[in-house]
Amino acid sequence: MKTPSTIINRPGGFIITDRAISFCGFQKGAKLLDLGCGSGATVDYLRDNHGFEAYGIDTQREPSRAQHYLINASAETLPLPAACLDGVLMECSFSLMDDQERVLQECFRVLQPGGRLIVSTLYARRESAKLNSCLKRIDTKDDLVALIEHNGFLIELFEDYTHDLKTMWGQMIFEQGAHAFYCDLGVAPETMKRIQCGYCLMIAAKK
Repeated sequence: MKTPSTIINRPGGFIITDRAISFCGFQKGAKLLDLGCGSGATVDYLRDNHGFEAYGIDTQREPSRAQHYLINASAETLPLPAACLDGVLMECSFSLMDDQERVLQECFRVLQPGGRLIVSTLYARRESAKLNSCLKRIDTKDDLVALIEHNGFLIELFEDYTHDLKTMWGQMIFEQGAHAFYCDLGVAPETMKRIQCGYCLMIAAKK
């Protein structure tokens, strides 16, 4: 097993990824897609450490990465045939999607019957919010579950990883200072208190 060389800037890192993979029970060679793959670190991890046929899609894929399995495309219009995947992952990317319903419809289309949708995301433990910042939108657990199930999926797992979010953000505040942290987020502290951000892992099966 290879040790990942890339630092993952999301709560829980690959620990949550591994938890999802274990729960789903994907076999070696399973076809997985990482939506909003960024640098492609998770795709490399799935290929190198688990032996999956993994691909990544992002509208802002780094041009230096020339691997055929990293694709510059929109999550709202996936360049893939129907029922071709065993699993789709969205790690810290679903809340940033412009048209979440369309993205879920595309995920449903490209997944095989019984295929798994894996979403790790911020969620609001109090008030949901649409933000003019890098966070974009934060929905409540109930709203997220309703949205996913409305688009043909059945939620099988919901696990809370808010502790990992607090650990990551606490370290950022320690290193940058609170003022710089909130400026980078583009959200006022009072707004964050009303939202009470949490972090979760959701796994849903295509009906």
